[in-house]
Amino acid sequence: MPDNSAPSKSSHLPWFTNLIYGLASFVLVFTVLGCLGEIALRVLPLGRYRSAPFRQYDPVIGISLVPNMKVVHSRGCFTGLVETNSWGFRDRARTLEKPPGTFRIALMGDSIVEAVHVQPDQVMNIQMEKLLQQQGYNNIEVMDFAVEGIGTTQEMIMYKERVRQFHPDLVIVVFSDNDILNNSKVLQDKEYGIHTWFAPYYDLAPDGNLVFRPVEARWFNGLRTFLERHSVLVYYLERTWLKFDPMVYNWRGVDVSFGTYSTDPLDPEWAQAWQVTEKLMAMMRHDVESDGAKFLMIAQANPFTVVPDWRAYVMERAHKIPPGFDPATFYQRLNTITAQAGVQLESIVPYMLAYRDEHHMQYPYFSLPCDPHYSAVGHQAVAGAIVQILEKDHLIPAAPAVASSPQ
Repeated sequence: MPDNSAPSKSSHLPWFTNLIYGLASFVLVFTVLGCLGEIALRVLPLGRYRSAPFRQYDPVIGISLVPNMKVVHSRGCFTGLVETNSWGFRDRARTLEKPPGTFRIALMGDSIVEAVHVQPDQVMNIQMEKLLQQQGYNNIEVMDFAVEGIGTTQEMIMYKERVRQFHPDLVIVVFSDNDILNNSKVLQDKEYGIHTWFAPYYDLAPDGNLVFRPVEARWFNGLRTFLERHSVLVYYLERTWLKFDPMVYNWRGVDVSFGTYSTDPLDPEWAQAWQVTEKLMAMMRHDVESDGAKFLMIAQANPFTVVPDWRAYVMERAHKIPPGFDPATFYQRLNTITAQAGVQLESIVPYMLAYRDEHHMQYPYFSLPCDPHYSAVGHQAVAGAIVQILEKDHLIPAAPAVASSPQ
């Protein structure tokens, strides 16, 4: 009879050899599954949820757009086409040198202005150019320097490092309600919870001065950047991970961002965020004006100001109205800090409300049905509002007079 108790050949292998075999098998299986996933995402139809990488880690700004990209970006209710120019901005091709006789406007902001949810010719800066041309302003360029998720800190750095080289005559920052939070390392970490958001910050020192904190270095950045740019699978895995968002922190039982609208005396973290934002505004205004350009801030119309009943809107979104919450507070504080910073502030809220009523618009008004960002109509309304403000405040050269035809 054979001796079945005899040890197998593999049992004679040293433990470290078995470990190496095990690791190699794991890597092989992981690689095969990854390749199959990559092929599936590139070949199989994904319905109305399709995209590809077009943003990247940026060691100066924290996040930026990849230059020379053309990507279809689809979600449940929208299909945008993301085209970036050679400078890495969601805009048409631009020259570094300003054409003779041209008046340049640099439009800055976050995802509201970046607008990857609509087609390239529907973004507010292109809509502004069209409106200005229709009114006889044939020598005005409106350039889009917006990037998702940035605040005043990144906008100021971006102006210094990348925008001023285009020699704009007017710099417009479209200010969103989440910009206050974006300017605070403490609050932004709470908003993203378990996720990491790479960004530079300014902290407020005990003496009241700002202390700069650069973008954190990213581990294995070279490998991660390569995979993020070339792997659709990695892109989808990262986006899926970002959607996993347990409420680690909250403000009075709701999302941290609602603290922007607090009517009560501010918590120390929020008070510091508003102080930092005021100082950043003053610094950016100084930089822009030192370059011989004009500086303007536009307060954008958030959904709380567009819907007739903001309480119903908040209940639908957060299932409760937190104590000390009032949308008007944000604009009141914003008016105060811009005045103290010597910054000209204009609000598009009255223009958007007038547009809503004139066109008998229904919910969701200027937003997408599945997303709070602007629809194509929203961008058109914003473009019209900003052009009216620029004309009212004489911030652009007068349009050439149109000669009357002979009788």
